[in-house]
Amino acid sequence: MRPAAILLPALLAALSPAAAAAAEPSPELTYRPEVDLPIVVVGGAAWVASELAKKGLAPEPCRWCAANALDTSVRDALVWRGNPNTAHDLSNVAVVAVAPAAALGLTALAAWYDGRSENTAADLMIVAEATVVAMNLNQVTKYIVGRERPYSHFDNPDVLRAGEGLSGALPNDDNLSFFSGHATATFALAAASGTVASMRGYRAAPWVWANGMAIAALSGYLRIAGDRHYFSDVLTGAVFGSAAGVLIPVLFHGPRRGVAGPDTHGFRISLAPARGGVGAGVAGTF
Repeated sequence: MRPAAILLPALLAALSPAAAAAAEPSPELTYRPEVDLPIVVVGGAAWVASELAKKGLAPEPCRWCAANALDTSVRDALVWRGNPNTAHDLSNVAVVAVAPAAALGLTALAAWYDGRSENTAADLMIVAEATVVAMNLNQVTKYIVGRERPYSHFDNPDVLRAGEGLSGALPNDDNLSFFSGHATATFALAAASGTVASMRGYRAAPWVWANGMAIAALSGYLRIAGDRHYFSDVLTGAVFGSAAGVLIPVLFHGPRRGVAGPDTHGFRISLAPARGGVGAGVAGTF
């Protein structure tokens, strides 16, 4: 018998999801559906309600109206002249369809690839929870801060002449620029799905991180190109969304103690007092 005829079946068996599952049992993350599911449902409903009540909640006039030099220079360099609404539409597609499908789909695919499809429901619930919490905190901040959007501040005719609607300026939306909800949502999805995949020890975790962050970065760029947000709005949303996407799974859904699982030295995060006893520090390896 040829050596290849012997080695090929063995190689395929070694790479199969079943073999991966047998070699590395999955760590059990802390997951309480009686708690986590209501958070997602109630949080999602609260966000939708806050959108429907925008007319009564959105500040008028703006509370933060000025634009700084950095934001103005980045806007001038990146905004799409003549067709900013196209960038706006693409950013909506990214946040509503592409980013959720990629984050949730790749997380589920990573579990399946390692033969751990039984983790999928818990994994997706944790990702959704982190995203919903981040989005609600973002929404509260936007209503409180009341920053004027760049298209309104600079009277961009390419946006204003489109009228109110999905492709134009949304009703009662001119003063909700800080900070970007699109950036918050896409970076929270990317960071939460990557964090869950890393805590589980999935072999595809780096791909989950890379794909999610690439989509989130593109979404942030499109918000500036569409003249809906300043650079500082997008940067703050990216930092806040990423922090929520990492910290919520780590602090509330970490692996259960005493439960066997694969070695996950590649992902650790810890809180420790700062030297001198004042403040605290965060340390981690990724």
